Amino acid sequence: MVDVVGFSTLTTMAQAKGDSGAEAIAMEIGAYMGECIQIIEFYGGDVVKFLGDAVLVCFQPLLNNESDSSTEPSDRQKNVLVRRGIECGLQLLARLSHYRVYLTAEERSKHRTHQHSASSAPPQPDQQPTTHNNNFLSALFNNYRKRNANRRTSDASEISMIETTNCVDLELHMALACGNVTNIIVGDMDTLDQHSTLDGMEYHGRLEYAIGGQVVDALDEALSLAKAGEMSITPAAYEIMKRQIHLNFEQRRKYFVIKNFIKPSHHGEYHHLRALPGLRREYSRADHQQPLVPRTRNVYGDLPFEANQFYYKYINRSALYRMQRSSDDNLPAQFREVTIMFVSLGKTNVEDAEGVANVQKAVMIVIQILIKYEGMLQQFAIDDKGATLLSVFGLPPLSHEREAVFAAKAALEIRDCYHYQGFTGFSISLSTGIIFTAVVPQNNPFRRDPGISGDTIVIAVRMLKYAFSKESVVCDVATRKQIGGLCEFEDFGEHFMKGKPSPVQVFGIVKFNTSNGADYKRISNGKLTTDFIGYKSEMQTATHFVNDWSKAPNHHFLVVTGPSGVGKSFFCNNLHKIVVSHGVTSCWTSSTEVEKCSKYYLLRNIMLAMFEIIDSDRIPQKTGRSQPNSPQSSSFESDLSSSSSGGQSSSRFKRLTSYTAVSSSNSDMVDLILRCLQKCGEESGYVPLFKVIFASLGEVSENRYTRLLDGRARDILLTGVITRMVMHVSRHAGLVFICDDVQWADSASIKMLEHIQEHCQKVMMLMATRPIKDYDVGFIEQFKKTGSYVEIPLNGLGEYEIGEIILQNFGSGVKTISPEIVKVIQKRTGGNPLYVKNMAIILKDFNHVTVVEGELVPSSNSFDLEDLLGNFDYKRIIKMQFDRLDSNYQEFLTIACCLDQYFTVFEVQAVIKPTNIIFQSTDTTQIQRLITYFDAYHFLQQVDETLYTFTHVTIPQSIYDMISYETRLSQHLALARYYESQSQQQTHELLGKITRHYLETDAVDKQLYYLERLADQNMQTYLLPEATINLQRIVKILDEHPHKLAQFGSTCLSDIYRKLGMCFTMRTKLTEGEHYLFRALEVLGEPWPQAEVLFWMQLWKHRFRQYRHRRHLFRYRASKHGERVVEIMAQLSNIYFYTGNGRDFVYSCLVGLNECEGLGQTGLNYTLFLARNSLLCWLNDEKEKSIFYIAEALRQKTTDPGTLTICSLLCFAAGKFSNARDLLYQSVDGSRTLGVVTNCQAFYRAVGLLVTMRIFEGTFVGAATEVGLLKQMADTAHSNGDFEAEVWLGVYNVGNAIVIDRMADCAPYVALLEAHVKEAADYNRIAIHGTLVCYYARNHMFDLARRHIQRLVTHLPALTVTPNIFPIYGLIFATMGLYCMVEEGQIELTETKYEKLVFGLSRLNHAFQQVKFWEFTQPCLYLARALPYIMTGRIVEGYMVLRHGVFEMHFIQEIRFLKAYYWANLGKFAFTPEDRVEWTERAKRDFEWLGIPADTYCNPDPGRLYYRNFPADLCREEGTLATRRSGSLAQATNRS
Repeated sequence: MVDVVGFSTLTTMAQAKGDSGAEAIAMEIGAYMGECIQIIEFYGGDVVKFLGDAVLVCFQPLLNNESDSSTEPSDRQKNVLVRRGIECGLQLLARLSHYRVYLTAEERSKHRTHQHSASSAPPQPDQQPTTHNNNFLSALFNNYRKRNANRRTSDASEISMIETTNCVDLELHMALACGNVTNIIVGDMDTLDQHSTLDGMEYHGRLEYAIGGQVVDALDEALSLAKAGEMSITPAAYEIMKRQIHLNFEQRRKYFVIKNFIKPSHHGEYHHLRALPGLRREYSRADHQQPLVPRTRNVYGDLPFEANQFYYKYINRSALYRMQRSSDDNLPAQFREVTIMFVSLGKTNVEDAEGVANVQKAVMIVIQILIKYEGMLQQFAIDDKGATLLSVFGLPPLSHEREAVFAAKAALEIRDCYHYQGFTGFSISLSTGIIFTAVVPQNNPFRRDPGISGDTIVIAVRMLKYAFSKESVVCDVATRKQIGGLCEFEDFGEHFMKGKPSPVQVFGIVKFNTSNGADYKRISNGKLTTDFIGYKSEMQTATHFVNDWSKAPNHHFLVVTGPSGVGKSFFCNNLHKIVVSHGVTSCWTSSTEVEKCSKYYLLRNIMLAMFEIIDSDRIPQKTGRSQPNSPQSSSFESDLSSSSSGGQSSSRFKRLTSYTAVSSSNSDMVDLILRCLQKCGEESGYVPLFKVIFASLGEVSENRYTRLLDGRARDILLTGVITRMVMHVSRHAGLVFICDDVQWADSASIKMLEHIQEHCQKVMMLMATRPIKDYDVGFIEQFKKTGSYVEIPLNGLGEYEIGEIILQNFGSGVKTISPEIVKVIQKRTGGNPLYVKNMAIILKDFNHVTVVEGELVPSSNSFDLEDLLGNFDYKRIIKMQFDRLDSNYQEFLTIACCLDQYFTVFEVQAVIKPTNIIFQSTDTTQIQRLITYFDAYHFLQQVDETLYTFTHVTIPQSIYDMISYETRLSQHLALARYYESQSQQQTHELLGKITRHYLETDAVDKQLYYLERLADQNMQTYLLPEATINLQRIVKILDEHPHKLAQFGSTCLSDIYRKLGMCFTMRTKLTEGEHYLFRALEVLGEPWPQAEVLFWMQLWKHRFRQYRHRRHLFRYRASKHGERVVEIMAQLSNIYFYTGNGRDFVYSCLVGLNECEGLGQTGLNYTLFLARNSLLCWLNDEKEKSIFYIAEALRQKTTDPGTLTICSLLCFAAGKFSNARDLLYQSVDGSRTLGVVTNCQAFYRAVGLLVTMRIFEGTFVGAATEVGLLKQMADTAHSNGDFEAEVWLGVYNVGNAIVIDRMADCAPYVALLEAHVKEAADYNRIAIHGTLVCYYARNHMFDLARRHIQRLVTHLPALTVTPNIFPIYGLIFATMGLYCMVEEGQIELTETKYEKLVFGLSRLNHAFQQVKFWEFTQPCLYLARALPYIMTGRIVEGYMVLRHGVFEMHFIQEIRFLKAYYWANLGKFAFTPEDRVEWTERAKRDFEWLGIPADTYCNPDPGRLYYRNFPADLCREEGTLATRRSGSLAQATNRS
C-alpha cells in the first residue's frame, strides 16, 4: 500500500481555491500516480485500485492456463516477489519524496513541464539488460529526473511538508505485507448478448475486480506506523527479506520499519539518491545485486477499442458513453455538480465461498438499483474496514435537475433490500457538491482510470465512520437542501471531520413520502419545439379595443402590464402582426434599463419608422391649408376579433437599421429628415433640433432658428414639430405606437409621447410595462386622462395553456395531463412561459410522474413541485441539456463559449478537431444544416449566414463553468494563435481579441506584448478607461512574475508606470496617478525626494540651475532619461495644479523646465513649463520674471493648449476677461482633434474657466458655446469614468441655478455633491461646502446650511496660494449664503457663537487673499469684509467698507451678475434712503437685462428698510418723492 502523507491538508487547502483547486489536485495526483505506476510496472507489480490518495499494489506469481491457482507458491517465488516489492517500495521513496504539487490549475499550468509523466515509452519485449548495469532502469529514471527537475526542492530543503500559498511538497509512506490474497470479480456476470439500452446508452453489465484476505487487512495497521519517507513491513515479509537484503530496521510493535538505508555513493548511477534525507542505501550490497528483468506486459495495449467488449463491463456507463462518442477515445475533463453515494458493507470475509457470495449479492443489489435510478458505479474496493462501493449520480448523459433525489431513493431502496436480505453492519452516506472528472493519469501507457476528485467525496467517505451511520442512510447539508421536503430527516448534529476547520452538519434520511403504487414509466427524451401559447382572452380584449379605435379614433391608449417573463413582448408582437396585416402602420420601440437616462432613446425608433412612412408614397405633400380628415383603410374596418395570428411584419423595419448605425452617411440622414419636414409643411431649418435624438447629426451646424435657443426652448420647439408631423401622418394612414418596457423609459420621450397622445386624436398608443405598483410609471395616469383607455394585465398562463405546453414536450404517448400537475406547475412558476417550458422538460427526468392510460399523473400522493424541483436553477437545466447533445456539437459549443457574444463558424472551425463531423464539408449551407440539426435545445441563434450568438447569456457561462482549466487554456491559446495569423490584415480590429484570449492562458510573454500594444492603441484612440485597465494588468503580471522584470527592462517598465500615471491623471484620479508617476521616476533612477531635507536641497539646486540658465551663464546637460523625466514632470505639475500643492508644483515645474533646456527642447512641453513658471512668478508677485517666462513661451513656434490656458489665467487675473475668453477658445480648439477631446486636463481647465466667467456674468444659459462645451465635458468625464469631473459639473450646475434663481433644477446635482463630498479632495470640498451653504440658505434649510459652514471653515486652512479657479465657487457662494442667513435672521450672536463666527469670517477673508484672482473676486471680497459689521448691526461701518470697494473695483462692469449683486447689497445697506433707492434701481436694471428675477436679490422697500423685516435708520417719509442729491455715490458711479 503506497500512501501520500498529508493528503487531507492538501485537499483542504485546495478546496479553498475553489473549482480550480479540485482540478489541480486531480491532475497533479494523477500525474503523481502515473510516476508510481511506471516504477511499479517495471518491478512487475499490478495496480489493483486507486484508493483516493493511495495505491493498492499486488505482486503475484504468473500463472499459465495449466496452473492451479490454489497451489502454494514455492519459496523461490516468495523470495522473488518480496524482493520485488521491497525494491519497488524503496525506489518509490527515493524517487517520489518531496514531490511538489500545485494547488490551483493556474499554478499547475504555469509550472508544468512540456513532457508529462507518460511521455517515456514503455519497455519493449526484446530489450535485454546487461549483467551489471540495468540500462532500462537507468534510462527510465534519467528521463524521469529531466522531466521532474522543476518539481524538486533544493538539497537543503527539509523533510517536512513545505506549504506555500499555491503549492505543497508531498511525501510518501507505505506498508508491505506478504501472504495469500483472494482475487475476486463481482458484478453482473451475464453475457454481453443480454445488454439493454437506456437513453441511447448500451448497458453491457458491470464488473469490478478486487483483492482481499488477511494480508490486505494487515496493511492498514502497518501503514499507520510508518512516517513520511518510511516503509513498514509485516513480520512474515521481514522473515523472507532478511535472508536477501541487509537493511537497517526499527521495530515498532510487531512491525519492522525500514529507515536510513542509503549511504552516500560516489558512483554516478546513484548520485540522485544523495539529496533525500532519511533514505540511505548500503551501496556495497546493492552494487553487486543482479538487476531485475522487467516482465513483458500489456501486450494488448494497442488493440482496437472494440477488440474485446467484455472489457466494457469494467468501465462505468458514463465513461463508456463518452469514450464511444469521443473522436479520440478519451474523456473531456469537466466540473460537475453530483451526488456521491458510499455504501460500506462492513467487515467482509472473502476467503470463503459464503463471504464472496454475500459480497456478490450485495454488489448486485447496488448495481441493479443504480440502473433503475440512473447512477454510476465508480469503484468497488476491499480494505481492513471491509468492502466499499463508490457511486456517482449526475455524470453525463444521465444528469438531472436534482441528483440528490435520485441518490436518496437509491440509498433507501438499497438499505431496505439489505435489511430484507439480512445484511448487517453496512452504512450508506450521501454528499452533494462539485467534483472534477477526468482521465487519470493522463496519457499513461500502462494504466488509466476515469477518475473523480473533490471535497464532496471526502465528506461522504468520512461520514461512514460515525456509529449512527450503521444500517442507516446519512447525508450532508447540501444533499438535504436539494431533497427538500420529499423526505423525513433525523438531525444527528454537527461533527468534526479530519481536514475540516469547522464541524459538518450530518442528517439521517428516514424515508420518502408514500407512493401510490402506480407503475413507473420513464418518459423518453425528445427535442424541445414548444412555442409560446396562451393569452387568447387577453388578445381578444386587445383586438376589440383596436377595432373600436379603427371605427372612432379617440386618443386610444392601451396598457399591457405584467411581471418580467410573462410574455408582454410576445403579446405586443402578436398584436403588432395583426395590426400591420390590416394595412395599419405600427411603429415599434423599446427601452432598456441601461438607457433610461439617455434623452429621447425611446422615441428614436419611432422617429425612424415615421420618417420612412412619410418618405413613402402613402403620405401626400401637405399643402398650405390643413387637409380634411381622411377615412382610414377600409380593410382595417373589418372585425379583427376573428384574427388569431398576424402576418409577417413589414420589411421596412429591416431597412431602418441603415439609419441607426453611427458609420452610416450623415448626409443620407439629413436628406431624409429634410424631405420629411418639407412633405409635412415644416421649415427645413428645424433639422438641427433632431440632433438630440440622433447622435449621428452632431456635425450639423446651427441656424437662425436654433442658434439662440436653450435646451428647454429646443425641446418645446421639437415637440411641436414632431407632433405636427405625426398629426399629418395620422390623417392619411392608421398609426399605432407600440412602446415596450416603458418602466425604463426616459422622461423626455414620455413627455413627447404624452403631448402627441393629447393632440393627435387618430394615433393609438400601446405601452407594455412591468407592474405599475412596483415601478415608477406614474406618467400612465396622465395618459389615461385623455380619450379611451384599457389596461390588460398578463399574470401568466392559465391551466389550459400550461397543459398544452406539457403535452407538446411529452409527445404522442401522453394524451392528457392531470389537473393536479398543472395546478402545481402554475403555482410554482406563476404561469411564466419560459419557466413552464423548462419545468415540462424537467418532469421527464423524475420518477414522480407516470403515464396511466395516456394520462400524465403524479406517482405519489403528495405532488409538490417545490419539493420536486427545489430552487429552480436554469444553469442545471442547461447542463442537463448539454449532456444529451451529440459529442460533436458539444465540442462546437465548448469552443463557442470561449468566444465573444457574436461569433462565426470560421472561428470555431479554426480550432476544432479535424475529425468533427460538423466541418467535414466545406459547404457553408451544409454546416448550417448540421448545426441546426444538432441544436436540439435551441442554444444558438443565427444572425446571418455564418454569424451566431447564444440565445441567453447563461448558456455560455454554464458550459464554460464545466470546462476544465487545461481545456480552457488550450482553446484560448488556439484561438489567440488563430487571430494572430489573421492580424496582418486586421491588426487593430483583432488586437483586443488576441489579448483577451492570451490573458486566459499562461503565455506571460505574449500577455505582456499584446497588453502593451493594446494599451498604446487605447491611448491613441483616447479610450482611457480601457488603457488604464490594460496597463494595470501589465503591472499586476510583472508583480506576480518578478523574474520578468529583467527581461522587460527598466526603461520599458518606467514607460508603463508613466503611461498608467498619465491615464489616471487625465481621468482626474490624482492620487493613483501620482503613485505611478513616482514609481516611474524611481525606476529611472530619478526618485522624487520624499525626505524634507532632501526635498529642499533638490529644490534649491534646481532653482540655482534655472537662475544660471536664465542668465545664460551655464547650461547643464540633461539626465540620461531626460525626455521621460520631462513627460513625468508635466503630469505631476498637472496634479499639483489641481490640488493646490504649491511646493510640489514649483519643484515639478522647475525640474521639467531645466530638463527641457538641458535637452535643447523647444516643443510643447517646453512652452508649457515656461508658461507655468510664469504663473508661479505671478503668484509670488515676481512680475518681471513672470513677463520674461510668458514672453519666452509665446516666442516659441508651437503653443500647446496648456500654455494658452496659463495666458488666459494671467489675463483673467488682470481683469482682461474678453482677452482671456478668446485665449480659452483657442485652448479648447487645441485640446480637441476632429471634435474629440484629446487633452482632457487642458480641456477641463479651459472649459471650467469659460463656464465660471459665464456663470458669474449671469449669461451662461444664453451662451450656446459654453453650454455645448460643458455637455462635451460631461460626456468626456462619463466615458472616462472621471468622477472628480462629475463633482465639478455638479458645482457648475448648482452654481448657475443659484445665480439665475432656478433652485428646483439642481436637486439631483445637490444629491450628487452630498454623496461625493466625503471622498472629495480638499480643494473640491471648499467649492462643494460653500456652494451648498448658499443653496440651503436660499431654500430656508438653515440647519443644513450651518453644517456646511462648519465644514467649510474646517477645510479653509488647506487652501494655499493656488491658480486653481475651482475654490472660488465655495468662497463666493459661502459669502452669498451668509448674507442670505443674515437677512433671514438666522445668525445667532451669543458670546460663544459670536467668537466662532468671527473666527470663521477671518478664515473666509484670509482664503480670499489666497486666491490671486482679485479682479474677479473683488465684489465678494469686499462683501466678506463688510460682513462682520453687518452681522452685528453696524450698518454704517459695513456700508463704508462696501462704498470703499466701489472705488477699488476697476473691472466690475464685465462681471454683470456680481456687479448687480453688489449694487443690490449697496441698495440694502446704504445709510440714506436716496442711495438705497438709487442702488436698488441700478441693480434691478442689470438683473432685468440678465433675465434674472430682481426680487430675489433686491431690497423690496429701499426707502424704509435695509432688507426684509429690518427697518432702516433713516427712512423716506410717506407721501414724499425721493429727491436725488447731486453728490450721491450712486450718481457719481453712474456718471463715471
